Amino acid sequence: MRAMEVVVLEAISGVAVGVLTILLARTLRAQRWMYALGLLTLPGLYIMWALRAGEKSVGVAELVYGIPFIVAGVLFASVSVRRSAQLVGAFWILHAVYDLAHGRFFSNPGVPAWYPVFCFSVDVVVGAYLLWLSQRIPEGNLRNGDGLG
Repeated sequence: MRAMEVVVLEAISGVAVGVLTILLARTLRAQRWMYALGLLTLPGLYIMWALRAGEKSVGVAELVYGIPFIVAGVLFASVSVRRSAQLVGAFWILHAVYDLAHGRFFSNPGVPAWYPVFCFSVDVVVGAYLLWLSQRIPEGNLRNGDGLG
């Protein structure tokens, strides 16, 4: 079992990256597309690590599980949808749960031991922010989110 101090450090690092992601999106006025496209990277990293470890079948399985995130990312980055901030936020939170449960679904030897807790923390911060943001922008539409930067 990993030391509690290591897990806490992974979580704090993830929170910091989540906050920096939000600050970057707001500074660049990229909220209308950045969080949605960020959904593409979530399964992409798991796929990359599987392929890098030589586990093609695991990479394919990771891709299958990642399809909803990829489709949602492309869709919400390119189309104006009412309540998209809530939907994208929900996908980020869903991925956070996936991070913690990942080891029960897959044996992906390429995933670094630190990654699930780190990514869970990033995902929860970004997802919670998007749910908060959805109440503050017209129609909860991410396309209207850049005015808050």
